[in-house]
Amino acid sequence: MSSPPRRLKFGLIGLGRLGSIRARILATQQPRIDFVAACDTKPGSDKWVAENLPSSVNFFADPTDMLTNGGIEAVLISTATATHAPLIIQALDLGLHVMCEKPIATDVATTEQVLAKAATKPNQVFLIPFTKRYDASYVHTKQMLDAGTLGDVHAVETHNADQQEPNGFFVAFSALSGGIFVDVGIHDVDIARFYLQPKVGIANPKKQVKRVFAVGQQAVYGALANTGDADNGWGLVEFANGKVFNMHVGRTLKNGYESTTRVYGTKAHSLINGNSTINRVEIRDQYGVRTATTPDSFTLFNATFLTDIAEFAAAVLDGAPLTCSVEDAYEAAKIVTALQHSFRIGQPVYFDDEGRPIFEEAK
Repeated sequence: MSSPPRRLKFGLIGLGRLGSIRARILATQQPRIDFVAACDTKPGSDKWVAENLPSSVNFFADPTDMLTNGGIEAVLISTATATHAPLIIQALDLGLHVMCEKPIATDVATTEQVLAKAATKPNQVFLIPFTKRYDASYVHTKQMLDAGTLGDVHAVETHNADQQEPNGFFVAFSALSGGIFVDVGIHDVDIARFYLQPKVGIANPKKQVKRVFAVGQQAVYGALANTGDADNGWGLVEFANGKVFNMHVGRTLKNGYESTTRVYGTKAHSLINGNSTINRVEIRDQYGVRTATTPDSFTLFNATFLTDIAEFAAAVLDGAPLTCSVEDAYEAAKIVTALQHSFRIGQPVYFDDEGRPIFEEAK
């Protein structure tokens, strides 16, 4: 009689808006995961764990305590962006496999420190999961691209906008998030790279980007000016192979959440999520014919979070490949930090021959 397949002993740090979704999925829907430890430093988090997670999940109020004494083999970090880097490094040094929400850090130098540490741990799996790569519609478009259905894909355009929040949560969060391009735009930058393959057709594979330029507004939330941030931003990325990425990121929609992507090819183009409807139901009443909007991006994560966790577990337990590489996380991080800097100084940011953005002061 064969023994049951091995399961991965897993811990989670961070039980906020995103982490609480992760926690429920880890607890109920992962056949290869044993969710054994959860951690959050906020007062009252122990009560939330007791009320919402199985009794087999042990609560820790201190990340170091959980990483050291939680009986885990792998950890998912779902905390504020500014805390990612030290937690990743600590977990890697303790011999753990690490999965962390994007981005690694809010600046390029810290990102490089984390990647240097990860390079010294080749037997430990390290994943920054970009959610759109795990979405069925985006996967289908990539399959069409690889099959040549779209022809030569030469440009990508994205629109990614959140609903207005009455309490302006992200205004206070801005000081820790790195700004709208870093916090929101990194998903769009990554999917553009996924489709445009910027390493192809260039002489210097290090220099994948020629220049970026960004503008932004504080259309609704004026306080964002205090942190050099915007509630609407537009960015243009010119890759070294001549391909182009154009993006809009925003936080001021009234109807709900919208995220669309156009992939332009010489034979055809693909439009992903061309509408923001939550289902295929039409409401017909005295106001006319309408549909309900997807309320927020978190609604979409139930499906993608199942897939990325399963991929991470397979990478650890079976040595299976990852959809997102460490290089992908690094390249996306360089682009979004360059876009944020461009917005702040009102000038383009160019990239040097080593592929690093040149952060000059405003002229």
